[in-house]
Amino acid sequence: MKGVTTLKYSKVPEATIRRLSRYSRCLEELDSTGERVISSAQLANKCAVNAAQVRKDLAYFGEFGIRGVGYYVKDLLQDIKRILG
Repeated sequence: MKGVTTLKYSKVPEATIRRLSRYSRCLEELDSTGERVISSAQLANKCAVNAAQVRKDLAYFGEFGIRGVGYYVKDLLQDIKRILG
């Protein structure tokens, strides 16, 4: 299977879906330690990918975060969980 197709989103690569699960686990850990904001570089480092990949993966589903600031951990975690169902 080359990509995942959902009613709401166009074709999303399977690898992106796997990385979203990884991002979710990392964000849950960050949330549990009280972390409020994280940059794409920090999230990428924690999840063992590069920052451009994080931004590209999230771009399939809309705009997240604030340029120059980063992502609100709780909000991004909720959004990813919603995407993953």
